[in-house]
Amino acid sequence: MDRNRIKFAILSISSLLMVSMTASAILADIQVHFAGVDEAIIQMVLTIPALLAVFFAFASGPLSMRIPKKSLVIFGLFSGLTGGMIALIFGSMSIGVLLCSSVLIGIAQGINSTMTMALIADLFVGDESGAMMGLQSAVVNGGSMVLVFTSGFLAGIQWNYSYLVYLAFIPVIMISIRNLPRDAPPAHEEDHTDKSGKLNATVFFTALVMFLYRTFLFVYQTNIALLVVSSGYGDASTSGLINTSMSAAGMVTGILFGRFQRVLKHFTIPVALLISGIGMLLIFSVGTLNILFIAAICMGFGMATIMPAGTLMAASAVNAGMRATAIAITTAAVSLGMFMSPIIMNALSNSVADGSIAFKFMLSAIGFFSIALMTVAGNKIIVKKQLQSKNMVS
Repeated sequence: MDRNRIKFAILSISSLLMVSMTASAILADIQVHFAGVDEAIIQMVLTIPALLAVFFAFASGPLSMRIPKKSLVIFGLFSGLTGGMIALIFGSMSIGVLLCSSVLIGIAQGINSTMTMALIADLFVGDESGAMMGLQSAVVNGGSMVLVFTSGFLAGIQWNYSYLVYLAFIPVIMISIRNLPRDAPPAHEEDHTDKSGKLNATVFFTALVMFLYRTFLFVYQTNIALLVVSSGYGDASTSGLINTSMSAAGMVTGILFGRFQRVLKHFTIPVALLISGIGMLLIFSVGTLNILFIAAICMGFGMATIMPAGTLMAASAVNAGMRATAIAITTAAVSLGMFMSPIIMNALSNSVADGSIAFKFMLSAIGFFSIALMTVAGNKIIVKKQLQSKNMVS
C-alpha cells in the first residue's frame, strides 16, 4: 500500500469538494437566460447541492460499513461528472434540467466530503492524521480558488461554459481508481481510552459546535459582497479579492495545521473560534476596506483550523468501525449550518435590527465568542471523562 499514492488520490478528490460554489458566479446569467422563472427557483441551482450534501454526507457514513469506501467515492465522482456534463450540454434548454444536474452535484459533494475525511481517519494515525486533515483543508481552499476563477473566466464566454470545470472529475476518477485501496485495513495506534462501538456525547457535541460555527461563518460569505457595495468600497471584483484572501489564508493555515494542533492541543478549536470572532467584530466596529481583508484572513484561519480539528475530535471519540459514521454526522452538521444560516440570521436581523447587515456581523461575533467558551467547557468534561476511563482500564 503506497501511502504517497493514497495521499495523492485523497487530495485530488478534495480539490473538487467546493465545485458546486462555481454556480454562484453565474446565477445572474441564469436569471437572464430563464427570464420568466422565479428568482427563488434560480437560487435553487446553488442551494440544492447544499441540501443534498446534508443528506448524503449523513448517509454515506452508515453506507460505508456495508459498501467499500472506494466504491462510494467513485460513485460520488461519477455523479459529479454526470451532473456537470448535463448542465453543460442540456442546462440551457430548461431550468428543470439544470436543477436535476444540481441534485447529482449535491450527491457528489455530500459523499466525498465525508469519505475523504473518513479515509484519512482510517488510513493515518497520530500526527500524520492531523497533518493530512490540515493538508486536505488546504487543498479544498486552493481548489476552490482555481475552480471559481476558471469557471468565472469561462462564464465570460457563455454562462453554461462554466460547467466545463467539471471535466476535472475525469482525471480525479482515474487517479482514485488507480490509487485508492478497496478494503484497506484501518491504521492503528495504541489507545487505552474507552471507545465503544456506539456514537457518544463527544461526537454529538462536536457536531453541535460545527453546526453553530458554520451558521455564523456563512454570514460572512453571504453578506460580505453586499457590505462592500453598500459601503462604496468597490464592486464584485473587490469582493472577489477579499474572498480570495480568505481562501489563501485557509490554504496556508491548512498546510500548517499539524503544527498548530501540536502546540494548541485541546485549545485548537477555541482559539480558532476566538480569531474568527475577532474578525467579525472588526467588521462591525471598524469596517474599513483594509479591515475587511484582515477579517477575511481571520475567517480563512478559523475555517481551515476548525474543520479538520472537529473531524479529528469526532473520529477519535469512537472505534474504527464507527469513524465514518461519526465523521458523517459532523459533515452533515456543517452542511446543515450553511443551509440554516440565512434563515436564522435573516429572521433575527429583520425582527431586531430592520435587516441590518452590520447587526448580522455583530451577532456572529458574539456567537463565535460564545461557542469558544462552550467548547472550552465541553473539552474539560471530555478530558475528565477520558482520564476516568483510563483509570478504570488500569
